[in-house]
Amino acid sequence: MSVENEQYAFIMERLKADIPELAAQLDQELKRGRAVSGQKLQREERHERASRLEEAHLPALGKTDVAVIPYSGEERVELIRDALLTLAETMYTSRQAALKLTMEWGLEQEIRFGDPEEENPSFIYLPEETEHARTVLATVRELLSEGLDEMQPEGVR
Repeated sequence: MSVENEQYAFIMERLKADIPELAAQLDQELKRGRAVSGQKLQREERHERASRLEEAHLPALGKTDVAVIPYSGEERVELIRDALLTLAETMYTSRQAALKLTMEWGLEQEIRFGDPEEENPSFIYLPEETEHARTVLATVRELLSEGLDEMQPEGVR
């Protein structure tokens, strides 16, 4: 198994345990493959597809046609990295924007969820939540800038 495939398996295992919804979305995207125009296919991929189309008695793949090809190991890991970074950036930016609005409008910085009549409605305190999201973003950026060496299972390095 290649290093990228081991990294992918390790990261997906962690995501399935920690963030199952994200893991399911990524898994679905990766199974779908990526669309590539006929002219951008590698020579061997184009030849392989041409053979399969010919066997199926279908017209040849043209330069403007689109083919779906599987992600490479490196592309799968990069897709996960992009998703994690986007998620962390979105978490921070949305909380930062909500905090800014509460400050500009002089609103309460504690957001309550649920029925106010309940004994234990859930709530978040925007300054703390924003700071936590900033810390998460910084951690994600740091981990991704170091590469995946630190996230690899033992023996893969």
